[in-house]
Amino acid sequence: MREGVSSLTPAQTDRDFMTIAAPLMVDAAEKLRPFCGAIRRVTVRYDKVLLVFYRTAAHLVIFSLEPQVEQALDEIGNSVRRLELASDDKETTKGQEGK
Repeated sequence: MREGVSSLTPAQTDRDFMTIAAPLMVDAAEKLRPFCGAIRRVTVRYDKVLLVFYRTAAHLVIFSLEPQVEQALDEIGNSVRRLELASDDKETTKGQEGK
């Protein structure tokens, strides 16, 4: 959570949603992957918040944004993927150093 920004939901509700509901939503959308192709992102737009889900190989990254944010979603997704690639490169380099 960003400092100085109050949450719309109670902390326990946030934890429950992040650990239970979010993975279920993205996993359900992934069921169509063989037919529709790779998912770029899953978005849920409420009146007060826009939730954006990005799946990486190791993580489910979730952003809560102002509801009017739209144009930056591809850019955010590209940044998430670059972070994953950088992490993969570090692991590969670390594994090679041990040889």
